[in-house]
Amino acid sequence: MNEYTFTKRDKNGVHDCGYMRIKDSEETPENAELYFYGDICGEAWESMWFEEAKAPQDVADFLHSLDGKKKVDVYINSGGGDVFGGLAIYNILSRYQGETIAHIDGIAASIAGIIPFACDKVVAKSSAQIMLHKPWSVCIGNADDMKKCIESLNTCEKSIIDIYAEHAVNGTTPEKIKSMIDRETWLTCGEAQQYFEIEIEQGEAPQACFSEYFDQYRNTPKGLADKPDHTQNKNAEKRRKLQLELDCLSY
Repeated sequence: MNEYTFTKRDKNGVHDCGYMRIKDSEETPENAELYFYGDICGEAWESMWFEEAKAPQDVADFLHSLDGKKKVDVYINSGGGDVFGGLAIYNILSRYQGETIAHIDGIAASIAGIIPFACDKVVAKSSAQIMLHKPWSVCIGNADDMKKCIESLNTCEKSIIDIYAEHAVNGTTPEKIKSMIDRETWLTCGEAQQYFEIEIEQGEAPQACFSEYFDQYRNTPKGLADKPDHTQNKNAEKRRKLQLELDCLSY
C-alpha cells in the first residue's frame, strides 16, 4: 500500500491537510485503488509559508508505476481545494490508458467535483453530494494585477464549465451549468444525475468529511458547516487565514 500525505507548512511547522491512499487489491491484483480523502492541494503554494503540494505529481508517478494494471478505482470524499491542483489531477487521470472508475463516497465539492469526471465511469451513493461554485481568489496589487486576476478566474471557470459540459446529459447546456456555478449549488448525486453522467447505487450514508473550506462557502449544508472540533486541526483557522493571504488562486 502506498499513502501520500498532503502537507502545508507555516512558521509553526508542517501540517497534514489530507491524504491519498493507493492500495493494490489482493483479490484482484490487476486493479489498484486511489483515495482522495482531504482537501485538494497543488502547485499554487509557492511561498515561504507553505510547502508546494505534490498531489498532481503523486498521481502521475503512481499511474506511471502501475506496470500493466488496467483498472484504477478512484474514491473521492473531498471538500475542494486548489484549482490548479484539481485541474492537473483531472488532466492526468484523463490521459490514463487503463480503465478508471470514480466512486463518490461522500462529498465532491468545488474543484473535487470535476475529478470524478476524468474517469471512464462515475458511481456514487444517492445521498452523496456534489457542489459547483465560482472560483475565487485573493489578489493584492494595482489595477493591472486585478485585471489579470479576473482573467485567470474567468479562464478557470470556463475550464470547469467545459469539463462539466463534456459529461452533461438531458440537454444540460453550458448556460445551465454556469447558472448552478453562479449560485453555488449543492446537489445530492441523485439530483446531479439529472444533469451529468453519474450512475447511482443505493447504500450507506456518506462518510464524514472534514474540510477547511466548508466555512468559506456560501451555502454549505448545516451538517457540514457545523463540523466537529478535531484536535489535529486546532490550528486550522490560523492556516486558513494564511492561505487566504498567500494563495494565488483557490477554488
